[in-house]
Amino acid sequence: MTPDAMLVVLAMRSLAWTSDVDALAAAIMAEAQTWDEARWAVAIVFREASNRLNVIGDHGRALCAMQLHNAPREVLTDARLCVRIGLSRLRASAAACPSTPLASYAGAPCGSLVAGRISRDRDAVRKRVLP
Repeated sequence: MTPDAMLVVLAMRSLAWTSDVDALAAAIMAEAQTWDEARWAVAIVFREASNRLNVIGDHGRALCAMQLHNAPREVLTDARLCVRIGLSRLRASAAACPSTPLASYAGAPCGSLVAGRISRDRDAVRKRVLP
């Protein structure tokens, strides 16, 4: 395991230890294109699913650790697919709304109070655990 991957595992375990942490951390390190993306993914996985992969939320509409809407059910058991789709959507969300990068990802209008709150919260988590 690389030193960066070990940092991600330790950061995730410091937030919430689950049996899915190792698989999710490996998926994050494999799919993230930058260290900043890895940090965002750690924060999202923690806040959305407490570091658990097989999570269903939003009345059955949001799947996996990254709480993806309109995703294949395979994301519930495939950490790499869950993270790959999630990071792709995160990139699109950040490009569409740089001031509140998680707006679109969270289904909120760019610049809205909800988008700002969600973005600030995830940003605080990522900065706290992986400076």
